[in-house]
Amino acid sequence: MNRKRIIELFILITIFITIWLNSNIFAAVYEASTLHNAVSRSETVQDLFSERWKLIEEQELYFDFYGKLNWVPGFKINTINKGTGEKEAVDMRLIRTYGSVTVNYPIIGGYEGKTIAERMRKGPGAKKKSEEGGLWKPKNLILGFTATGFHYGLTSETSVDRGDAGTESVTDYKYTQFFDDIFAASLLYRPYFFIHGGVIINNQIEPNDDGTMDYGNSTNRTTRYFVSSNLLSFLNLNAATTKDKVESIAVGLIINNGLKFFMKPPSLLPRLTVTYKKLALFNDEPYDPVWVVKSKGTAINLSDSEKDSADLHTLSLLIEWDLLSRIFIAGFAEYQKPSKTLIEKRTVTSDTDPGEEVEYAPIREMRASLGYNFLSAGKPSRAVLTFGLSRYWDVAIPVHRESGEGYTLTGGFLEFKWESPWYGIELKGAYNYSSELRKLVETADKFMIETSIFARF
Repeated sequence: MNRKRIIELFILITIFITIWLNSNIFAAVYEASTLHNAVSRSETVQDLFSERWKLIEEQELYFDFYGKLNWVPGFKINTINKGTGEKEAVDMRLIRTYGSVTVNYPIIGGYEGKTIAERMRKGPGAKKKSEEGGLWKPKNLILGFTATGFHYGLTSETSVDRGDAGTESVTDYKYTQFFDDIFAASLLYRPYFFIHGGVIINNQIEPNDDGTMDYGNSTNRTTRYFVSSNLLSFLNLNAATTKDKVESIAVGLIINNGLKFFMKPPSLLPRLTVTYKKLALFNDEPYDPVWVVKSKGTAINLSDSEKDSADLHTLSLLIEWDLLSRIFIAGFAEYQKPSKTLIEKRTVTSDTDPGEEVEYAPIREMRASLGYNFLSAGKPSRAVLTFGLSRYWDVAIPVHRESGEGYTLTGGFLEFKWESPWYGIELKGAYNYSSELRKLVETADKFMIETSIFARF
């Protein structure tokens, strides 16, 4: 496909997504849940960090810059009217910005390819002969640093009367702003292991009465510590903690790389990854859609000292299939089980009403995607069009969905990505797609659009 056809395709995708976004029939009033849950937001920013580092390792990068702008129109939230003291719906716009910068420095040796085009042409995950120096004689030792930031910004448009100067439209910050940042150091001892370690800073800032923001005046700031590692290219070990407790643990096995110790897997075998996670997701906080109880019939009217917590255990299978760098197939399924009984808050009618227990679906998430590269497979440049479908289950979906009932939503996405060896762009539109609902369940029944740029060498 020539460059003219690629540009035409890009324009058509843009027009299609714009038509989606111009439909404002999906505005919903909601109470925030994921936004106020720092544990959930920490998982999101860690996943973004891991996704980017997966590409950095596969494409053997010394420098990587990635920027993303994501917005969801048609938001409405319940806020307190300071005059009446009552809640009322306010039209809002959600804009999420994400940025990441990684710098890697070779302490010993370096990547085998002299240019990024050479390194990418060899294909992801290819083991280089120069790396086989023995466990105590490294030929490829790399030190890296990454700074990652994710901002959730809710704003609204208001009009200000300037008298003779007329009316001016201004942006008013009427809701809490959330910032999640990662600062991490990395050590890559190829091909034996890599390890990332650092801090996650979750920051919550309330707007002033006049709608302005004082970014030095944090109302809720927490610090978490995390480690993400891989041993012998097949065993992933990740954890995040506060000063008081371990909030998440993940253990993953990359099956294909493990098989290499015993046999030579077929070259066209899809990449299989099995992961177990334990996440301290439910903490009886006001933003939680459920209460945690030790046994059925427990009164819901609890003091802070009586509040309980629950973990969510998940087991997932990820399938990734790269067919000659031309067709890309991916599938994901995740099983779930909470550690304790959960009661849906909407079913509690009084302080003594025990409410109804949540009946958990065994499958939390299923998704599949198919991508096609319109450029020659042998080139480092790619133009990939990808679409996907998903089904997602979450206890907060009934609170945030616009229509229908139940805990499950089905959705999809369409994405176009063009990349050269040194830079690239992405454009994505999604509606109820599971990976987006995992990041922020408040986007249920809302279209979102996302643009990204990246540079690397």
